[in-house]
Amino acid sequence: MNRRMMIIFVDESHADDVAQILEACEVIGYSEVRGVLGKGATGRKLGSRAFPGSSTCFMAAMTEECSVDLTRRLEALRDAKGTEEGLKLFAVGAHELI
Repeated sequence: MNRRMMIIFVDESHADDVAQILEACEVIGYSEVRGVLGKGATGRKLGSRAFPGSSTCFMAAMTEECSVDLTRRLEALRDAKGTEEGLKLFAVGAHELI
């Protein structure tokens, strides 16, 4: 079965929105890493006074059909919140080995 690993980076303030979308897509399981620090197109998020904030990273393996639904829902979230909020979605092929 062809699967995709979907990797989502989102501003910490919208992590709950993404978790709700994953649940609505009936994703079987996902991993969530809060407090992700780094630099992106919207600037630095280092959890400091100079560069406040952080991101959350979600990772979930799913069918291609599910990934299409997830992408559509995340696009709607991005359109509602604005591109400056730093929502990014990446997909790579996934093969379960163990």
